[in-house]
Amino acid sequence: MRLISPFLSLVLPVVLFCPDLFAYAEFIGYGYSNCLACHYDGQGGGALTDEGRALFATEITARDQFPEEMKEEDIAARSGFLGRQAMPWWIRPGIKYRGLWLQNNPGSPTKSEKFYPMQNDINLNVFFDKKQTYAVITTASYTLSPRNFSSSPEEKTPYWFAKEYYLRWQTGVKNLWVYAGQMDKVFGIRHPDHTAVNRATLGFGPFDQSLGVRMDYTPSLWSLTGQVFFSNADEKTEARQKGLSLSGDYEVYEKFRVGGSVLHSKSQLAEGTRLAAFSRLGLSKGSALLAEAGLMRNQGLLPGAEGAKNGFYAFVESWILLRRGYNLLSTLEYSKTDLSAPALEKMRWSVGGVLFPVSRTEVRTVLINTKNTVPQTGVPDNWQVQMQLHLSL
Repeated sequence: MRLISPFLSLVLPVVLFCPDLFAYAEFIGYGYSNCLACHYDGQGGGALTDEGRALFATEITARDQFPEEMKEEDIAARSGFLGRQAMPWWIRPGIKYRGLWLQNNPGSPTKSEKFYPMQNDINLNVFFDKKQTYAVITTASYTLSPRNFSSSPEEKTPYWFAKEYYLRWQTGVKNLWVYAGQMDKVFGIRHPDHTAVNRATLGFGPFDQSLGVRMDYTPSLWSLTGQVFFSNADEKTEARQKGLSLSGDYEVYEKFRVGGSVLHSKSQLAEGTRLAAFSRLGLSKGSALLAEAGLMRNQGLLPGAEGAKNGFYAFVESWILLRRGYNLLSTLEYSKTDLSAPALEKMRWSVGGVLFPVSRTEVRTVLINTKNTVPQTGVPDNWQVQMQLHLSL
């Protein structure tokens, strides 16, 4: 009830009184239940297809920048990488930038501010035929060296690295796709907040891609994905995870899908298993409700490591369309690291706006409250203001 009561007070009033990018999971509210509608990757993320660019311009982005007499077809025609200028069929480039400014404990003596360049990506996608049966999808990223990477001796040294690179094959079997190379691991609901309890906490952060092979089978009413991964070549040898995952969902009725995921992986340092159940519900046009809950088992493998810990997490998000290009976002997250003993419990609540005011631009402004409960210890709440700017070309 501690988890459910705040959720009801937060989400239900918005849902009952709600009034119209990048193919986020939230876009099931527009009727897009499959990421292939907008992305080259069937699991979402990375570069947008031509169709995805056009949909972003004509459905998601605010129309205020265009004259009323301009037709949606004309707006879509301007959405290409070079605007109206057509590109050769065999190549599609892309550029993505995402920056984050945050302020901890605003208005208090402990106030602090910081800016993070979260994403500096260049996409280059090459096709071997006009139907895009065979494609090579690549993303190069310029960022601070993640902790587990061995490419740079300094943890905070910026450098270029190959974030993802894989071959995509649309097989002769209808709705069956095969991917081979370095890509994101498949698990649960994929969304852009990598700090959320169902992303980085479970090992699915912005730099946790892995070499492997994946198969997606995506009929209209259900989907099933299996993946075997072998590690990220940029990681330190002892931190490289090897394992497999299985994920799928089913459309119960229009704009309502339920599913589940399981993943097991192991490195020289640790072994882990994740289980999840999730749902995506489209409400009125452009609005959606997402939910995911699961178990996480972590076991250290170094001599003297503690025994296995079984934890729990839950994530609920409401995405409410106020008007075209302007959305209200609210999330509620909970996690406990060890269910068998007194352990850290974390509750995080956030509310803010996700705006697409002009073409190729996303602005997020969010207020976050985090409550950490530590046994026999009093920990004050943490408040944070975040602002993000996302540019996509």
